[in-house]
Amino acid sequence: MSTRSWHISRRTMLRGLGAAVALPLLDVMEAPTLFGADPKVVPRKQPVRFAALYMPNGVNPHHWSPAMPGPLSELPSITAAFEKVKSEITLISGLCNKGSFPLDGHYAKVAVWLSGTSITKTTGADLNSGGISADQLAAQFLGQYTRLPSIELSTHNPTNFVDNNVKLTALYGSHISWSTPTTPQTRETDPKAAFDRLFRGQGGADAGAARPKALNPWDDSSVLDFVLDDSAGLKGRLGVNDQRKLDEYLTSVRDVERRIQAEIKHVKEPHRVDPAALRALPELGERVRKVGGGGRFDNPQAYAERVRMMLDIILLAFWTDSTRIATFMFGNEVSGQNFSFIEGVKGGHHDMSHHENNADKLEQYRKIGLWHAQQVAGLFERMKAIKEGKDTLLDNSMVLFGSGIRDGNAHDPHNLPIVIGGSGGKTIATGRHIVCKNETPMCNLLGDILARMGLQVDKFADSTGPLKELAG
Repeated sequence: MSTRSWHISRRTMLRGLGAAVALPLLDVMEAPTLFGADPKVVPRKQPVRFAALYMPNGVNPHHWSPAMPGPLSELPSITAAFEKVKSEITLISGLCNKGSFPLDGHYAKVAVWLSGTSITKTTGADLNSGGISADQLAAQFLGQYTRLPSIELSTHNPTNFVDNNVKLTALYGSHISWSTPTTPQTRETDPKAAFDRLFRGQGGADAGAARPKALNPWDDSSVLDFVLDDSAGLKGRLGVNDQRKLDEYLTSVRDVERRIQAEIKHVKEPHRVDPAALRALPELGERVRKVGGGGRFDNPQAYAERVRMMLDIILLAFWTDSTRIATFMFGNEVSGQNFSFIEGVKGGHHDMSHHENNADKLEQYRKIGLWHAQQVAGLFERMKAIKEGKDTLLDNSMVLFGSGIRDGNAHDPHNLPIVIGGSGGKTIATGRHIVCKNETPMCNLLGDILARMGLQVDKFADSTGPLKELAG
């Protein structure tokens, strides 16, 4: 009996008129072995992905870190959100960005979260983060292998007012990703646009042809509708396991599209909202901007769904290897996001972070932190469920989640709240709480992440050496 030798490239896409959809890893994408070599001896190495998920305004410090270093057992109430995936995460204590120490307030801690540098104090004219961020350094190296070098997502547009309390532009609090010290990466805040950027308009030879109506950003047609014939043809040549993978993947794509279209339908039908309220929004938005909230108004529950969609877009981007680098900001620093959709929470995020040790505010602050952790834990669970060969998408990723300050009330830049999901291609010993020496540079962690992505970096920003504890 002859052995089936048909295989396809990892870069294979489903194509239709003016549209293309990347594929997940299928068994038929495994490279053929030479001279009948055992694939167990010559394994196919999967790409390693990196995402950084930023939570503004810090956390309630009493409910984040486990009491002891070592294997994760009982978790405090915020990080207990990771209970189902605690064997796949690493909690790290003791890290800091020393470059953020000199300046007070929130903003100086955000811009350097992934760069470990010091910002230039400015009201906006000479914006300078002090260095390139780790995600963009990785994107420069790995971007040649994927359709997009990186994606940068957020829920709100950047804030650009001047905070007179600290004499700084709020723009520093809106960006964690910097391609140069003076160039923050533009963030996509519209899930529909982010989805289209990743999964639509990749028509290859058809790129010069007239674009079909479905590529109109307001059209409710699915990108999948344009590749159904190609997917059916491919499916007929796949084994049972690959057919299942393809069905699961296309269902996931369709689900994200459906949720995005539901949001667009709401935006397209403003007659459901009192016209007088719509006319009042610009004036109200300006008033809020002046008191420091900035951004745009969203229904609180709509914000929660927007977050989930953005996280799912990252998952799909990694799953299809459309990019290996992603950043997401749950909100800008000093975000006044309304979290009243959480039971027992009545105020905005920034207000609760300045709790002044008030028991009620501390509890609301804890619940907001728990909600953020739950969203990330859900992402980890979904990534864990996606198989890549013998491993999972989570195994082949490093997802950094945390904040540039610990306790928002004190603007505390020490002992940052940090979680890593995934093992970077089985190179991180997970399921542990690592307690580093006090004021260990966060760049020690970032430098190790870059090394696990394949970069040869002797030193990153203020790093003093590798974070050897990661390997166990």
